Formats: sequence, C-alpha cells, structure tokens
Amino acid sequence: MGVWATRRYRRSRLVALAGCSLALLAAGAVGGGAAARTSEPPVAAEGLTAPVEWANPAAKAPGGSGVPTRVTRVPLGDFDRPADGVSAQNGVLEGVPLDGGYRKTTRSRTLTVTRASVEPFSAVGVTWRETGRVGAVSVAVRHHTPGGAWSAWQTVGAGEADRDPVSGPARPRAKASPSPSAPAGGPVERGGSDLVWVGPSDGVQITVSATGGSAPHDLAADLIDPTDSPADAAPPAPPVLEDAPVALRPFMPAINRRAAWGANEQLMDWRPQYAPMVKAVAVHHTATGNDYSEADVPKILRSIYQYQTVSRGWGDIGYNVLVDRFGRLWEGRAGGLSRPVVGAQAGGFNTGTAGIAMLGTYSTVTVPPAVVESAARYTAWKLSLSQAIDPRGTVTLSGGGSTSRYPAATTVTVPRVFPHRQTNPTECPGARGMDALPAIRDRAAALLGDLVKPQTVRSLMAAYRPADGTVRLQGIAEPIFTSGPNEIAVPADYNGDGKADVATWSPITGNWTMLLTGEGRSVAQWGLPGDVPAPADYDGDGKVDLAVFRPSNGVWYIKGVGELQLGQAGDQPVPGDYTGDGKAEPAIWRPSTGLWAIRAIREWQFGEPGAIAVPADYDGDGRLDAAVWSPSTQQFTITGQAPVRLGDPGDTPVPGQYDGDGRADLAVYHDGRFDVRGIGNYEVGAPGDVPMPLN
Repeated sequence: MGVWATRRYRRSRLVALAGCSLALLAAGAVGGGAAARTSEPPVAAEGLTAPVEWANPAAKAPGGSGVPTRVTRVPLGDFDRPADGVSAQNGVLEGVPLDGGYRKTTRSRTLTVTRASVEPFSAVGVTWRETGRVGAVSVAVRHHTPGGAWSAWQTVGAGEADRDPVSGPARPRAKASPSPSAPAGGPVERGGSDLVWVGPSDGVQITVSATGGSAPHDLAADLIDPTDSPADAAPPAPPVLEDAPVALRPFMPAINRRAAWGANEQLMDWRPQYAPMVKAVAVHHTATGNDYSEADVPKILRSIYQYQTVSRGWGDIGYNVLVDRFGRLWEGRAGGLSRPVVGAQAGGFNTGTAGIAMLGTYSTVTVPPAVVESAARYTAWKLSLSQAIDPRGTVTLSGGGSTSRYPAATTVTVPRVFPHRQTNPTECPGARGMDALPAIRDRAAALLGDLVKPQTVRSLMAAYRPADGTVRLQGIAEPIFTSGPNEIAVPADYNGDGKADVATWSPITGNWTMLLTGEGRSVAQWGLPGDVPAPADYDGDGKVDLAVFRPSNGVWYIKGVGELQLGQAGDQPVPGDYTGDGKAEPAIWRPSTGLWAIRAIREWQFGEPGAIAVPADYDGDGRLDAAVWSPSTQQFTITGQAPVRLGDPGDTPVPGQYDGDGRADLAVYHDGRFDVRGIGNYEVGAPGDVPMPLN
C-alpha cells in the first residue's frame, strides 16, 4: 500500500494532486469496474476553451460586496472643448505647481475646475481616453476639509498603463457604472494620472496641464469616497505563521487578505492569469503620500482598487501585495497569494514577476525600516515558492511593448528585485525607494539561506503509519501529527500559504484531518465510504479544495465548486494543472487499458496497463506531464522522454520537486526509505509506513 503526496504550491504544478488514491488501488478498494473499451465515447468537449463570460467567484461569497465605495465623476472635456464649468487656458495657472520633472513650455495648456461643495471624498484620480502614451501631463489637486480650510496643492504625473493588452476574446466589462455620469455600458480601459490621497474632503480644485507632446482627450476626474467601516481601525489580524517542524523556511509573512480592507469583489472582472513561476519582484511606491494613519490604510486601498479597477478599467488592482508605512502587508491582486499571478504592475513585463507596492511617496522620504523588513519577508517567501532563486542576482525577462521602455519581444536583464523604473518610463519607486532596494535584497537572501542554492533539498520527507495514525518527519523521533489508523494520506496546501499541510482522509467517516501551517489542527467532513480522495485547486484561488471521486457513479464532488461526471469504477483520479491556466483539471487514469482523460479537454492512450499514474511537471514548463511507473519493470515512462528505471518490486513511486531546479525528480519509497534519483537516500519511517513527502 502506498501514496504519493501533493506539494506546497511553489511546486504544485510539478506533481498532480491525486496520488492518495494509490493506497485504495493497491488494496483493491476501487476495482470491480468493467474493462474500458477504446470505442467508448470521448470525454465531453464542453469547456475545451475558457468561456468568454466570467464572474469573480468571490463576489458571491458571504461579504463579497465588501465596503461600499462612492464615486463622483467630474467631466473635464478636452483642452480645446472643455466641459461645462471647466475653464481652459494657454500656459500654466499662476501659483499652481507642476509635478516634479515637468516644466512650462510655450505649448502648455491647462484645464481647471473648482467645486466648492461636493459629496464627501478622500481621493482624486484623473483619467483620459488614451491608453497609450501621451505627452507630459501634470495634475495638481487641492481639497477643502469639512469645517476647515483649503489645503496646499498636491501634484502627480501621468501614471503608467501597466495592464498588458488582453489577448484572445475581450474580457467582459462590469455592468455597473461608478456614477451617473460614467460612460454607458460600464468601465473601459483609460489612461490616467497617479491617484491623489487627500483624506476626508468636501471641496476640490483640480488643474490638469499638458506641457508638451500629444495632449489627452475626454478627461474626467473621479472623486472617490471609500466610506468608513468599523473594521478600518482594527482589521482582523492575519495569522502569524509560527515556527513548526512541518514547514521549510521562510514562512509566509502575515498578510491581510482582501476582505480585511473591504474589497468589493463585485467590481473585479479580470479573470486571473498565471505564469509558470515568479522569477523576479518589481518594487513600487503608490505616490499617494505618507501622511496617513493606520486606520486610513484600508480606505486608501479601497480607493486604489476603485481607481485601478473601474476608473482605469483594469478589472482589478494591479499590485500583487502592498505594504504600508507601519510594515503591514496587504493582499492586492486576486488569484491566490502563493500563485504566480500576472498583475498590472510592470507593463510589458508582468508575466513571471510579482509586484510589491510601498504605500506612500518615496521620492524624498526615507523608506521606514518596517517597510524594508516586510518587503524582504514577502520577497523571500515569494521567491521560495519555485526553483532556487537568489534575490541578489539577476534574471533575463522577455517582454516589452505595452508601456515599457522596450519594443515588444525584447529580452532584458534585470535584478531579481528590480525597481519599476527599470522596465518602464517612470520615476517609481522614487529616489529613496531606490536606496532601499539593496537592503531588501540582502535581507531576503538571509531569510532564504541555503534555499538560494539549487542543490539544496527542499522537500520535507515524512511518512504516515497506518497502524497508529501517526506521521513522522525525517530527523524527528516523536510523531508530529496523529489522526486515525488506516486513513489515506492527503497532504496539500489547504490554506494557500505555499506549503503542503500534513493531512489524512478517513475512508470510514469521510473526515479530513489537517495540520495547517501556522493555523493548527482542523477537521472537515467531505465524502462517503467507498470514495477516493482527489484534492486539488479546482477554482484557482491558491488553496486546495476538498474533493472526492465516487467510483460507483463516476461523479466528482468538489467542495465549494460543484459536481461533475468523469470516469468509472477502477479509474484513478489524477487531477492537476495540465494546461498551465492556474487551475486543476479533473482527470483520470484507467489502469485496465492505459487510458488518460482530462475532462473537457482530451483523452488518449499512454503507458502500459497495470502501471501507476505519476503525472508531474518533469520539464519545468508549469504544466503536468503524463507519466506512469510500472510495478513490474520499475520504469518511469514520461511523455516525450525515454523510460528510466528506478526502484525495486514493492516500491511506491513518489516523484516531486526535491531540489531547487524547478523540475520534478524521480523518486521511490520502500521500507522507510526515500530514494531520490540524482539526489540521495533518506531514512524516514519504518516498513509498512506510507510516504508523505511535503513538497
């Protein structure tokens, strides 16, 4: 009897999330089905391509509407045809400053609007029709405080259009407009300035100066009121991930999730996209000022979200995470914190990079030590989720186009932790932000330690003992976990922190007993006697979903996702990301005939009947490769590769990403020993134990 385990997400694409069924197959509990016939109808073709229509699943979850945000849109018109109530003049308004780096020219033109009394707002963003580059544009804003006086001017320049062009069918637009004066049919992509945070205000004066080059058209100012929420003053504390023997360092830092800052998930309509891995981290500042309190932070985040998601028409916030001046980390872009989500934070080079934005303006203000530390912790953790990466090194990125400095299809070499200005024509993250980068790189490298070396063994090797329900970890004498006897090992990343959690499933009660990294013990019921556990991340949120395959009717029951039909008695469920879209596809292997079937995609014959399916990412391209291991010949047969013999009769195949090279390694387990090809042998457990590599 044997199992092979799933992996922490940093390598979840290297091994399919379904090996737990091997124990049942070995015991004969899944057998009894009729032999498959090659004349069977193929798997249904629905879902072969992703539907154009898509809605954020989080929008329907409890609390999905978040904290309401109100927007007053002020049309400004064109420099040649200003909107009602807006004045236009040649030159720059006397006494109004230009943003740093801009200067008056003989061709300067300015639009000005004053609204002495408006609905409450706390942030201002100016947008325009063009999404490509325009000439030099400087925006100046001053606000009136309720019961107080007018402020001094704040200035910002044109912000980058960092969302890369959408390929394929156009994404649907949100139905709701941010205000009665917003464009009919919902938001569309627009260029714009950086956002200005002003705090609670009831009056505004805005000047927009085009000082050179092509002037933008159809300008508008959005006055954003993030409203108040009792949770702003004391957002829920994120979990503190304590040291534990079931996780490799560095741990995921404490990150406040989107719900903590009140994200309205109903606004988000940009379907997450994924890269094979994160190669580098882009560092930004938000240019929203530094004079804010802890309670202001959720409001600022809601304002940035509203501005980038709706006003700019990006469909979601662009940054993967943000860090405030107090050192608190906040989840930005949706799609899973541990996932290689493609953001909108380095136009032309978003794929394969993660963006961290320092909340504030760091042109002349020194970055606080708390921000440096949190940015380093996030960087170390994020770079630990794939192959070995030294944050002090460099990497080549292929991209360009969009609003980057480079033409499309350009390859550039950048530091692993690089400033936004390196790839895009911006001063971000500011001069003082640039000064902080060496400290972020060095601290992240110290946190990673030997994990920056490709030869470092990264997997924690554990074994489950069916006789007493205990789990033992290599080098630790006492059990680290106890569930029940004769259960099925189902380790996986159930809480989305990028690390596999120790877990077992009871074939008697259907209980999943999990030791969640940093959170402790958790028990959930899902499934019935006779089912086969098939956990995987089916919805692409970065967390593995509880799921079972029922051989009696060929139905998969996926908690929180639904039911679907695929397979028959005798099949082995082998779900995983076979397409590289960031989500696991339900799939089966039919040992009786050698049939593989991925639901709604394809079915084919591969591997000898009677073999054990061991799909994994053996070539490091971010997609699972079909593979089998033969109990009779002890050969691994991988799609497109010559067979490789490893193991002895009675072994259990346990391929996984054991080192840091980004490709799944061949491995077997027998009588308390892991044998990893090209890496070494490791004694864990005793004869009769079941392997549980925590990859």
